[in-house]
Amino acid sequence: MENTAGKKGIRRAEALLSAVAALAACAAFALYAHKHAGAYAIRDYLAPAAALLLFVLVFVAAVPRIVRAVTGREELSAPDAAGPWRTFLIICAAALAIHIAAGLAGALMYSSIANFDGGLYAAWRRAWMKTNTDAGHYLTIAENWYVKTGDDRLLIVFFPMLPVLIRGLNLLTHDGFISAQIINAAASSLACGMTYMALRRAVGERRSRAAAFIALLLPGAIFMNSPMTEPLFLLFTACAFYMMQERRWIAAGLFTALAGATRSLGVLAAVPLAFMGACRVISLIREKQKWGGELARLLIGLALSTLGTLAYLGINYSVHGDPFKFLEYQWSNWYQKACPFFDTPRYILDRCIKCVPNDLPKLWSLWLPQMAAIFGSLIIMLFAARRLPAAYTLYFLCYFAVSIGCTWLLSSVRYLSAALPLIAAIALPCEKRWRTAAILAVSTALYAAYMMMYMQRLGIY
Repeated sequence: MENTAGKKGIRRAEALLSAVAALAACAAFALYAHKHAGAYAIRDYLAPAAALLLFVLVFVAAVPRIVRAVTGREELSAPDAAGPWRTFLIICAAALAIHIAAGLAGALMYSSIANFDGGLYAAWRRAWMKTNTDAGHYLTIAENWYVKTGDDRLLIVFFPMLPVLIRGLNLLTHDGFISAQIINAAASSLACGMTYMALRRAVGERRSRAAAFIALLLPGAIFMNSPMTEPLFLLFTACAFYMMQERRWIAAGLFTALAGATRSLGVLAAVPLAFMGACRVISLIREKQKWGGELARLLIGLALSTLGTLAYLGINYSVHGDPFKFLEYQWSNWYQKACPFFDTPRYILDRCIKCVPNDLPKLWSLWLPQMAAIFGSLIIMLFAARRLPAAYTLYFLCYFAVSIGCTWLLSSVRYLSAALPLIAAIALPCEKRWRTAAILAVSTALYAAYMMMYMQRLGIY
């Protein structure tokens, strides 16, 4: 009788969570429609409605996993291979080789496209320093730090972790680009290794091995070869998730802080940290075991997780006298501020239509890939949410809402390629070799196409 009553209670909890999510989405969309009444035509609401519906369906699909996690019934995979650190080292070495090969391939591609005859080293340097990306900004910060006058005052919008590391390595190399390439080569290979380590218990041994290379070959991963933050961000995020699954809450908080000092999205890893930690404490209470120490470590980890973001706000204050000065510059110079994530597909679709037929290169390189990334990632997560740990899906939903909720979004492909749960979701079919080969082949082809457009200096940001 107790077992039957418990199952009924669980089903009621799942139904309640799903209903609350649906009602919240309806309310949000009603407010959105009311705000834009008269300004938008009916067709303008179609893409936002589709995005919001998929988002809610992803959450609803994850509800059984969420309830199981909270009630202590969520089981992670038992890895079927011993000695994971040996595999970790092999993956790191293979990833480094692929990273170097991709960098050289990009240089040769650029030389051919631009008819550049300055030698391989000069081509490599010029190829991966696309001038209308943020790569040059990070090097400028590394060399001059943040300033409060001139055009460089706008660079306060960029987070400090990569510039700090470049600045330190410059003491040896005396060249910011070389320093950035060394840092990102090391971070890319380690990020792939830690992706494997983090996902072993989430998706199993074979899938986690595939995921390590999927992380390196998603289209947006081409920026791992440029002086950008993606390698460091993925590395710190994967390390944080690995520590969470080991129940080392303080270490997880520290890696979240490092991710938070790398990119604004980094602090969002505190969401799965809080969820997994709370589920563990609840489980200990239910089993009538000591839980005070676990809770104390969790709270310390959560407090530490904010340090990277707080350090960045402190830099804003020390340079400009305002901890939120970056928000002003994001809007005045980059036309970016927060907006409902489901409004983003509306204006991207509008720009897709306006590109036809006079600006097809921008359509194919910028706007269509973004639409594909936004809706494709939601569809992939919809099918994966029932199989991934609840914390992964919750993190993805937060990550998606924040990264896509932007008034002038140009980099959704790059942002989503660094989302660990999406990498795990893509790897789920990889339990058989032919499926793994097919997924890696498709990913490699998309990666090569995206690199080609980058080297043509099209709208890849």
